Amino acid sequence: MKKGRNPTHPCGIHQIDAATAAKINRQYLSITEGTLKEVHEGDKICTGCLRKTLNEKVEYDMNENDVIEPMSIDETEWFDYDDEDHEEVVNGNDFEQVNDKIEDLPSSQEDKHKKEQVRRTLNIIFKLFNIPAIRDIRRIKNIRQKVDNVCSALYKFCDILLKPEQESMNHYLSMKDSNILLSGLKTLFQESTDNEQIRLLTISPDSWGRKTIRKWFNCTDYQAQQALLLKKTKGLLAFPEYFSGNKHLTENTINVVNEFYLQDGISRASSRKRDIIHINKTPVPIRFMEMTIREAFATFIIQNPTVNISKSSFYALRPREVKCMGPSDTCLCIYHENMSLLFKGLNKYLKSNSIEHNDSIEVITDKYFVNRILCSIPTENCFTRQCNVCGMINPSDILKENNINLNENASWSQWKTINHKVELFHMDGSFDLLLDAIDSHWTNFLLHSYLTAEQREYIKNLRLNSSDSTYIVAQIDFAENFTIFHQREVQGYHWNNKQITIFTVHLKAGSINKNVVIISDYMLHNTAFVYVAQGLIVDFIKTNFPSVEKINYLSDGATNHFKNSFNIFNLTRHKDDFGLAACWTFSSTGHGKGPCDGLGASVKYTATRSIITSGTSISSAEEFYEFTRNLNYNAANTSITNQPPIHVFYIKSTTVEHVYSEILKLRWENLNKT
Repeated sequence: MKKGRNPTHPCGIHQIDAATAAKINRQYLSITEGTLKEVHEGDKICTGCLRKTLNEKVEYDMNENDVIEPMSIDETEWFDYDDEDHEEVVNGNDFEQVNDKIEDLPSSQEDKHKKEQVRRTLNIIFKLFNIPAIRDIRRIKNIRQKVDNVCSALYKFCDILLKPEQESMNHYLSMKDSNILLSGLKTLFQESTDNEQIRLLTISPDSWGRKTIRKWFNCTDYQAQQALLLKKTKGLLAFPEYFSGNKHLTENTINVVNEFYLQDGISRASSRKRDIIHINKTPVPIRFMEMTIREAFATFIIQNPTVNISKSSFYALRPREVKCMGPSDTCLCIYHENMSLLFKGLNKYLKSNSIEHNDSIEVITDKYFVNRILCSIPTENCFTRQCNVCGMINPSDILKENNINLNENASWSQWKTINHKVELFHMDGSFDLLLDAIDSHWTNFLLHSYLTAEQREYIKNLRLNSSDSTYIVAQIDFAENFTIFHQREVQGYHWNNKQITIFTVHLKAGSINKNVVIISDYMLHNTAFVYVAQGLIVDFIKTNFPSVEKINYLSDGATNHFKNSFNIFNLTRHKDDFGLAACWTFSSTGHGKGPCDGLGASVKYTATRSIITSGTSISSAEEFYEFTRNLNYNAANTSITNQPPIHVFYIKSTTVEHVYSEILKLRWENLNKT
């Protein structure tokens, strides 16, 4: 209070009223023992004294029993002041005016004042609900419980007053628990996918609009709009549907398509060592399609009528190792290749004829004549030309319906065997001669196609029905010999290269697959070597499949080592020689491609790549065997199953010669006598 110019007596700027002056005189008179001069209405006090006076007023209003009196309008008022030169009369009851200027007070005083105001307000509310007043603000848990009780009571009063159509659900959650759940909901929304976010937005209250949803969930306007539409049409937590894109394919559909592409007849494994790609650092043989994607898709739909997939998706699911365009290849079926060459000459003639007459004609294939000639539901008699309805119809009869000039020139090619040599001949003649050539090949081609399809289906079921407790399918074949070479060779070595025999075996027992490669320095691909290899195969099967009761050998019809009387005679003695029953299935002529071709290509590729890049030296069949075995054993150490991808064995030439002289020679001499 200003009484002089000393620093301890600052100049007052706030005038006080009579009530405030009386209060100051009453409280400080006893302390100062009458030395303090009394203040009167209109005197000025400084800002610090004003704050202290107001705080003491608040403490005075709070008695130790926390008796709550009805709050009057005057009690909610505060004071208003500033540090300007103009004077203001301060009313001790003008609390609201000071509240408007509360930012001018120190932060500690501001917080204390706010807390006290809130405490008094809550005590007023608690008194209405017969809830004990707040005595100590440090009892946080107790205060929150009281607030939760008030909220619960208010909701009950609201339901009683408004009589809602649906019965309210009281989850008995505190405000703290509710906030935790809501915070978790927001976190879940932010971490969800776009579709799940729209689905979660449907749980918003019906009274919420697009802007409210966007603000609370921090989403986009589009998501809020889609959620409102989805909730209106399909209800809470409905799944949004988008018709602008395709539905995701199931994992089962993807697996079925992949397995279809890898079937023999749909694609074939390349036997060339350069046709290898790496998938996940593993060499995988390339497979080439044996038909177009359109034809493969049509075949897939026929075999799997319940699978719903488009042609574009079918093409997109083609495995990486399956290629559409195949290179120039060998060992093709002469029946199919000759008929394909005839159709190529036919299409060439029809195309030139249609250009002259401005007509359009479809490409002629074997399936075109099958659909036009055979019955709608063909039987075996239709393919063997014994059907009374379609047995006498030839392809030329279909083509002559178009009134084609039979005397015009045409050209075509054919594979023919002359003096035990197969050569490709190019021929020119009339269109009538071309039709005669097609008719002459049609009967054999139709029967061969039927047998190939039936045999392919039989082999497919044979593999599917195999198991490790009944029979195992062993597909065997000779791979092309590996020619030994070195990274740096002197002049003249090229004409003295040595070769290595590679015999491949693929074992299938249900879902279990085993790959076996037998390496040898015995260079003759004959039945004697096959017999010795059978002994290794049987021992391997007995070790890895002890419950197998029978072996079903599967091979092509090569007469030098498989499809001959000596091998069949050995088959009749199979159980006596090796202690395990066996049978033999031959594939159709020219259609013996299978996983064995890929095994040979993989083994030769890894050796070639190592020689070229790492300088590995391989000079004999034994060194080739050691390299291949070590490579696969190292791969087994890093594999989850601890199994090598290829099991490698070695047969010495002396072993084959000994078995032939001691066992097979005498046996086959008796066969020749019969």
